[in-house]
Amino acid sequence: GVGKEVFADYIHYSSVRSGRPFMKIGLSALPGELMESELFGHEKGAFTGAVAKRKGYFREAHESTLFLDEIGDMPLELQASLLRATETGRITPVGGDHEIEIDCRLIAATNRRLDEDVAAGRFRQDLYYRLNVITIEIPALRDRPEDIVPLARHFLNQTKTENKRLSRAAIQALLAHDWPGNVRELANAMSHVRLL
Repeated sequence: GVGKEVFADYIHYSSVRSGRPFMKIGLSALPGELMESELFGHEKGAFTGAVAKRKGYFREAHESTLFLDEIGDMPLELQASLLRATETGRITPVGGDHEIEIDCRLIAATNRRLDEDVAAGRFRQDLYYRLNVITIEIPALRDRPEDIVPLARHFLNQTKTENKRLSRAAIQALLAHDWPGNVRELANAMSHVRLL
């Protein structure tokens, strides 16, 4: 809820790849047995229920950006496939017998301490170093109070029907709150205000 996806959006839409679709996948929401198929695609008949061929997120993000949210939730057995894809620029769909070349920028996010997961054997060290090219740490909203009012105004005026303003008392209340739900909680609060 700190705004990882917002930063990923900014990176993609500020890049030369911005004209292509930005692909996003939340790994924590996917069952482990479906993750490989979702990422790399599959051939028709590759497994029970594979009634049609599927491209997968990596191929959908060719010449674009792929955002892998909650990379720390990826099962160890699939991390080797991700490492290979990032190193070679090639993937093999589930049930496929040939490699497919891919070119995509990869942005990975997590709310976990991957260095601790590496030390505990829950995350591959080689994949950690492969992904850890540029690190952006996003502090909790309570630790960046200068963002609260601009974000509140943004969320408050997302609908173009009218331009609502925050009173001085509302601003003080926003700044006094601890925001344990981070940006997600603030967005939700402003959606309630829009309904008033």
